[in-house]
Amino acid sequence: MERKTQVETEASQSVFGANVFCDVGGKCCADGPIEEISALMRNLEPGQTLEVRATHVSVMADLGPWTRLTGNEIVQHENDRYLLRRGG
Repeated sequence: MERKTQVETEASQSVFGANVFCDVGGKCCADGPIEEISALMRNLEPGQTLEVRATHVSVMADLGPWTRLTGNEIVQHENDRYLLRRGG
């Protein structure tokens, strides 16, 4: 029997219908959620989406500058959910 990867399993938790879902919970930026998000985004094709669930306010403060620096985009934000699109 083939096992599903964690990313495939978590994609079903997306409320925005993203290609991949990542839950960084209450990690603050010092705990490395941007590095986790970055690693997942590198595995996506341009135009694919990653939904992030993050409850710590510092993540939103860092996501904006990070997306501008990396050429990615915040498509949607509701409560503790962020939909990111991989740039070309």
